Amino acid sequence: MQERNLAPGLVLIGLGVLFGIVQLTGVGGEAVVAVIGGGLLVGYVATRQYGYLVPGGILTGLGIGIIWQATMLSDAGGAVLVGLGAGFLSIYVVDTFVRRDRALWWPVIPGGITLTIGLVLETGREGSLAGAALLWPIFLVVIGGALLLRQLGPRPSTHGTPPGSDG
Repeated sequence: MQERNLAPGLVLIGLGVLFGIVQLTGVGGEAVVAVIGGGLLVGYVATRQYGYLVPGGILTGLGIGIIWQATMLSDAGGAVLVGLGAGFLSIYVVDTFVRRDRALWWPVIPGGITLTIGLVLETGREGSLAGAALLWPIFLVVIGGALLLRQLGPRPSTHGTPPGSDG
């Protein structure tokens, strides 16, 4: 079987997205990190290799935070932290959907901490986004939904024990 080389396609997709964003929004260099992350996420979708998901989620979230900070003129740094935290949490959410019975929960720890600090910075500064206070309940709903999806997913049988038996 021939090995697939995804790099040229991912590079072209990333460049196309970057140039499209620049043309449509005027956002330039701020989008580079998000585009690189998006390319890695495309690599994950194509190969299902966890090694693409982790940097893809982190860089995409971080890039979105950078764009948010640059376009909203946020000076507290909270927007970048919110994006980075959301990027970590996206790793867990995507992993939960793809590998329901084997999802790794480690991204919830740095994601939750970073997102919380970012939200505190963003909601605490004067002139912050009017809807920033609404991010707290949304954060709780997303994490709760991910935990429910994980519990509702199929359970692997343990050591050949049929489901429903006491073992």
